[in-house]
Order: sequence, then structure tokens, then C-alpha cells
Amino acid sequence: MKKVFLSVFMILFLFPLSCNASANSKAEVADAKKMITFADVGWDSIKLNNALAGLVAEAVFGYTWQETPGSTPISHEALLKNEVDVIIEEWSDNIPSYAADLQKGKFRELGINFNDNYQGFYIPRYIADRYPDLRTVKDLKKYAKLFQDPQDKSKGIIYGGVTGWSITEIMRKKVEAYGLNESFNYFESGSDAILSAAMTSAWDKKAPIVAYYWEPTWLLGKYDFVLLKDEPYNAKAFQEGIGACPSVTVTVAASNKFAAAHPEFCAFLSKFHMTSPMISQALAYMNDTGATYRQAAAWLLTESHPELIDTWLTPAQGEVLKKKLQKTETPVEVEPDKPNWLFRFPRFLAIDASVIDKVVRSFAVRAESVLDVIKDTLNGMVGFVNRGLTGIPWILLLLVVVFCGRKARGTLQDGLLYGFLVFLIGAVGMWELMCVTLAIVITSVAIALLLGIPIGILISGSESANRLLRPVLDTMQTMPVFVYLIPALLLLGTGNASGVVATVIYAIVPVIRLTSLGIQQVDKEVVEAGRSFGSTWWQLLRKVQIPQAMPTIMTGVNQTLMMAMSMVVTTSMIGVRGLGMEVLNAVNRIEIGRGLMAGSCVVILAIVLDRLTQGVSAKKKTESDNVMQEGAENRDENEN
Repeated sequence: MKKVFLSVFMILFLFPLSCNASANSKAEVADAKKMITFADVGWDSIKLNNALAGLVAEAVFGYTWQETPGSTPISHEALLKNEVDVIIEEWSDNIPSYAADLQKGKFRELGINFNDNYQGFYIPRYIADRYPDLRTVKDLKKYAKLFQDPQDKSKGIIYGGVTGWSITEIMRKKVEAYGLNESFNYFESGSDAILSAAMTSAWDKKAPIVAYYWEPTWLLGKYDFVLLKDEPYNAKAFQEGIGACPSVTVTVAASNKFAAAHPEFCAFLSKFHMTSPMISQALAYMNDTGATYRQAAAWLLTESHPELIDTWLTPAQGEVLKKKLQKTETPVEVEPDKPNWLFRFPRFLAIDASVIDKVVRSFAVRAESVLDVIKDTLNGMVGFVNRGLTGIPWILLLLVVVFCGRKARGTLQDGLLYGFLVFLIGAVGMWELMCVTLAIVITSVAIALLLGIPIGILISGSESANRLLRPVLDTMQTMPVFVYLIPALLLLGTGNASGVVATVIYAIVPVIRLTSLGIQQVDKEVVEAGRSFGSTWWQLLRKVQIPQAMPTIMTGVNQTLMMAMSMVVTTSMIGVRGLGMEVLNAVNRIEIGRGLMAGSCVVILAIVLDRLTQGVSAKKKTESDNVMQEGAENRDENEN
């Protein structure tokens, strides 16, 4: 009877679910045919414009839409391959191949979104007021000490554009053309988010900063930055970095496939035109009210600039959109696509993430003096190791690698192989970058070991400490690595110090766990024998437990080293230089050969370091086994 009742219940419960799933799948198939994929290159203005175009697409044309994230070069490449349907903001001057691709007919340019933007080197208003003579780009030459580079205190630092953008190279040429490279280092940001974080962090601390930026953006709408003046724009001279930056023509582009299949919607996109003040106004509205991009788009079309509807659409289409928007008097409170509570878990716990942001920013300001000491210390350690690596002849460093390989692996053949592999890195012109990467990895691993081994020893002998730290270690090991970059960036700014902190947090877990495990696995009889001879806790730890646990500890060292190497490319996004930055540059510029060479150098370095530490670990295990065997033989002789 129970089985019959259970079967009936399952049928009654699963039947509506299957019907709903079938209906959903059919709807999804139908929607897929009318789905528009917009490119999302990360900044707020394009998200707002996507929301505006998406709102019209839904209300007037019956489309659904989605966004595909990617950098500017990658999104443009996706457009050429028909993987993205529309890029609502194509910053034509920032894409080296834009004009050539357009001329060859690889995509369709539908119109101009806006062309009244500004870009160039900006300084905060409080710096401009404090130094009234600092008005032009050329004036920076007198203020190198004001904008001091934390990693090279003999020079200042200018934060350039995002790696892969054409304007980034032009601004580099500007630094060189004006002779600023003699007193300034030019820093390329891994992403616009990193550049924004550097500028907002400097603003919070009222610190000096000079950085490339552009309008319209939420940052320049929220913070008062001043554009440094330059010589009048000249098209020929500008390509060599001389003269003011022109307004960039930001176009609306569609893939050839999409343009051919959807002419009516593309006709609307050809009329889609915004201005920088409109976009800045909407972004400021979002910042003040906490509205989403969709809500800001509805507000812009109903309250701020309703005339846009008549500009973009035919009268009949405009009436359809107005009726849709008039269904609610408060578009800010509209939540589209309300979830079905039975199939989508309802959200009922609203956490204000801005409070966390404010706390971290406030702490960064109040603890600035302490954080500066930490930053200077870490930068000093990295610099010391780097000077040691670059201060000796390269051939001597290769001989050191050969010697270490011979000692660790036991054969000269292995040592010569590792030396040859490192030689290849130098042969492709990346020796200096390798030394920088190696300096950061060595510093990070050294700090991780100095902290991790004592913590592992602590939790090996304390069950309460083990229970307390276990969830913390689990969280550290499973947290996405990019999360570590955010607090490090806000507290320590861009550069090597932030990279070292993020790497230590990510890589420290294995050495803690394996140190604790190794000590716990030491034969209890051996430990008791040590106690019976009157050994103190310290003597027992130093002469018995650590030597016996050394193979496991060395495995932890190896894993920590490999995890530190895996952060090389990730930390380049917050300004850590070296091989990782070279890989990031190649990715942003879609330079396959450059990326393969830099990536191969990272792999070679990781393999050499891995084999060296594995060789030491194997030797320690052999020595430990020999000691255990000798102890067992002596014990048998005593018993006999």
C-alpha cells in the first residue's frame, strides 16, 4: 500500500514538473532564435547602453537579450566571428584593426553612438588646487617626486591605459616624446577596473596620482579629476604622442550575420545616438539611487530624456515603447522577469555589499601609515631578491641551476637539462622578466613558509586550534583567486606588494596542512622514546618530529611553490610585472605568438622549480626511511 501511495505521489509531483520543463525548453528554443547577444567589455557606459537597446528590443521587437563579457580586442574579434551580435560601444581608436576590418567588410558599422568624450592624463582636484602650476602634461616633468613610484622611488609613476588599447601605446609615446620617461615609469593597467581602483584608492587617501582616463564614466562623474592640458590636436603628430587626445568616435557595430538577418532592429540601432552628458547623468543616477542598469535605462527614457524615443523609433514603434513604460509609474522599482518561486529559489536575504566596501576603504585610510610600512617592506624584499638575481652574471645563475639540479636529482644529466631550459627563457629575450617573476615567487613562498610552518606545527598539537583553523583554511583554498586581488588592491594599491599578499594568502594553505599532517604521522613510539630520554618539547620537535615529517613538509613546500607560480598571470592584473604581465598583454592584444612564448616561459620556470623541490623531498624521504630502518634494527638487536 505504501509503495502504491508513493508511486501515485511521485507521478502527481513529477508530471507538472515535466510539463513545465517541456514548456520551458520549447520557450527557450523559440527565444534562442530571437536572442540578441550584446558585448560587455566591463565599463558602466556600455552596460547602460546595452540596457537601453535591450529594453527597446524586448518591448518593441519581441527579442530577448544577453551580454557576453570580454575585453575590447576579444569582443571585437568575437564580433568578426559572429559570436557576438552587437557591440553598442566600439571605441574605434582603441582597436588597431578597426579601420582595416571595416574596409574589408568583416562587420557592419551601423552608426555613431557618441563622439563628444574626453580622454587624457587626469589628476585629482585637490592636487590641482595645491599645485596651481601643474596644468599641462609637460608640467609633470617638475613633479616626479610628487607622484613617486612605490616600487622605484627614484622615479615617479604615470598610470597609463589598459593593456591592448591603441591609446595606451600612444600615451606611452607621449611620455617619451615629452621626456617624461627620464623621471617617470609608465604603468599599463591589466584592466579598466584596476585603473579605476587605483584612482579611487588614491582619492580616498587624498594621495597624488596621475592617470590616463576617459569620459563618460561613473568615476569622473563621482570624483572631481582635472584633465591636464596639452598642445592642440594634430592628426599626424598625435600618432607619435604629441598633442591633445581627440574625442574618440564610439560607433555601434553589428556582425554581418546579425545585420543581414535582422534589418529592422539594425535600422533602430543606426539611429541609436547618445551623448556623454546623458550617459554621465544616468550613471550618477544609478550611484545616487542604487538603481540597476535596466532601471536607469527606464528612468532615462521616461523622466530624463523621453525625446530619445522619438529620435530612435518610428511613431508606431515609439507608441508601443511608451505604453510599455507607462504601465508602471515608478520604473526604478520594476523588477523584470520575476522568478517562479517553485523552480527558482527566492531571494530573501538582502546584504548591502556597499557597507563592506566602505569599511575596507575606511580601514585603508585610517591604517595608511601601517599599510605603507608593509608595502615598502614587501617591495623592498622583492627588490632585494631581484637585484640579487640580476646582479650576478647570467652564466653564473645558469651554473647555479645546474648545480642545484645535480644535488636535488642526483645526476648531472638532470642538472644540465634544467640549466638548458632556463637558458631557453633568456634566449627568447625574457631573462629580465623571468628574474622579476622569480623574485616575486621567492618572496611570496618565503613569507608563506615563515608563517605556514609554525601554524602547521601549532595545529598539529592542538585539536582545538585545528578545529578553529580548518574552516578558515578550507575557505582560503576554495575561494576564487580573483577575490584575493580586491582587498590587496584597495589596501596596498597596484604593484608587487599587492601581488605578494594575494599570492601568500592563496599559496599558504598546503604548507600548513602538510606540516600538520607530517608531524601527526610521526611514529608515536619514536616520540615516546624521545620523551623517555628526557627531551623537552622543543628538543622533541626539532630533533625527532620535524626530521621525521620533513618529506611531507617538503611536499607542502612544493605545493606552495606551484600555487605561487599559478598566481603569476592572475596577479599581473593588479600591476605585478614579469612574465605574467607579458601573458596578459598578449591576451588583451590577441597576440598568439607572444602569448605562447611568455606562457611557455612560465611553464618552464614552474617545471624547473617543481623538479628541484621534488628532488629535495625525495632525498629527505630516503633519509627519513633510512633513519627509521636503523632505529628498527637497533631495537631488534636490543630485544635479542
